[in-house]
Amino acid sequence: MHKRILIASLITASAAVVLPFGQIAQAAASERPNTPATPSIMEIAATQDPGDFVRRLGDEAISELAGEKVTDSSRQNRFIGLMKKYFEMDQVARFVLGRYWRSLSDQELGEFADLLQKYLALNYASKFKDFDGEKFVVGESFENKKDTFVNSQVVRPDGPPVKIVWRLREFDGNLRIIDVSIEGISMGITQRDEFASVIQNNGGKVQALTDLLKQKIDGN
Repeated sequence: MHKRILIASLITASAAVVLPFGQIAQAAASERPNTPATPSIMEIAATQDPGDFVRRLGDEAISELAGEKVTDSSRQNRFIGLMKKYFEMDQVARFVLGRYWRSLSDQELGEFADLLQKYLALNYASKFKDFDGEKFVVGESFENKKDTFVNSQVVRPDGPPVKIVWRLREFDGNLRIIDVSIEGISMGITQRDEFASVIQNNGGKVQALTDLLKQKIDGN
């Protein structure tokens, strides 16, 4: 139960990641009196608050994915939509492939990222079906080099809270999630280790991993 709730919140909060929200500050006033300036895209992006970004993702995930009334197929599609909105999937794909991503063309990497979204949705979207009374609480954030880390917890009615840390990075002026750690365990690293073993056992060919993921998705 602990692992199920923890992984579910982490990924959707899956995953897909992708997130243009947060507090948007007012642009500076125009030189002409009583004429408000229109904020540029870069000004809006620069005012995104990491805590609000993660909070809105968590609220949206629970709102769209939780409960038995949502069908499994609809829940998976919504999960993928959240990942596209809040996660930088090309970056996630590079990370989980490790050094092997360099052997792929841009098109192949994009196709793998799409496949990865479907694989994660297949494995984790259904976990929200059992959510009942959990609360998503966002805490403090801190910066480390070019990334921002946001602390959060899933507060459960029947057990201790689950600690989740979101790793955010800015891409083209917009915040995106690139990794999530649950109780100190990076899900990106965990997935990378799993994928690396598949690739290594098949002569270093990424296609072997791609075929395996397709088989799992198609066989569902």
